[in-house]
Amino acid sequence: MRALRVVAVALAAATGVLGLRIRRAHRTARTLSGAAPCITTDDGVRLHVEVAGPADAPATVVLVHGFGARAAMFDPQWAALRGNVRVARYDQRGHGASGWAGFRSTTPDRLGRDLGQVLDELGGPGPVVVVGHSMGGMAVLALAGQRPELFGDRIAGVALLSSLAAPLAVGGRDLGGLAALLRRSLASAGAWALWLAAPAVDAVHPFRSGPGRRVLRRGLFAADPPDDAAREMTDMWARTPTAVLTAYLTGLAGYDQRRAVDVLRGLPVLVLAGTDDTTIPPASGERLAERIGGTARLLLVPGAGHMVTLTHADAVDAALLDLLGRAGTDVRQASDGAG
Repeated sequence: MRALRVVAVALAAATGVLGLRIRRAHRTARTLSGAAPCITTDDGVRLHVEVAGPADAPATVVLVHGFGARAAMFDPQWAALRGNVRVARYDQRGHGASGWAGFRSTTPDRLGRDLGQVLDELGGPGPVVVVGHSMGGMAVLALAGQRPELFGDRIAGVALLSSLAAPLAVGGRDLGGLAALLRRSLASAGAWALWLAAPAVDAVHPFRSGPGRRVLRRGLFAADPPDDAAREMTDMWARTPTAVLTAYLTGLAGYDQRRAVDVLRGLPVLVLAGTDDTTIPPASGERLAERIGGTARLLLVPGAGHMVTLTHADAVDAALLDLLGRAGTDVRQASDGAG
């Protein structure tokens, strides 16, 4: 009987935590309703969007940010490209000024559908080049698996920055068998544990404290990043609710888009990574480029960490302009016309 009482108490406690977690998630969803200008997804989430550049540009570039960040992480590319092409960027659901619909909608597949809707509404009449950083690259690959017909005439080029196709739980390696299954199961269990525990740390956001910011800085950057870049990124993470961060972990734990990579073969692709990235090791980019094949150009940026778009903007901008050229867009025409 004592054992039964212990089990009953444990179940009641777990149920209470889950109920609190769900109530907090619902409250966060109401708070993050999405700010204009925005588009509304098919499940009712308002995604904050921005568009700039010449209306008659030869192409549109869509920028898709990563986990914990917001569209502003592409500020250097936004400034460098909008004189040449039309540029669109948006805050992914639950991030920045966008709304969200709770933890059940925070999966890579859902992010792929969001990206598809952004392309449908903001992609313009001409070809599109899609640029995804980290989790944004996962959204691009999810879209490739969902709507492969877009990749060709409509999507003329793809850039995958600091991203991967193979599961995060195995470090982006093409592992299989029992060991890979065990690691993915442990990652999923850990993600769910963090989701359930999040109410306990909601009041003290881990990335709002000095130690938390230092840990985040070491994870996102290589040694001695520019102070303004490090401050900007840690502020983005600190402003993203723990309910959102932990909800995404449950979806990312099951991520695997290796089959979707086949859709990119024959398409101009840029695979870019920092040599000192400890979040997604550059070897993941090397394997991704190898899987895509001969139309992928691999660029490893010396000394760069995960946030290469901020710390090594010139290298990223030049690589994106090269990709636009390979995708058959005459960026010089738009630049001459804008001047």
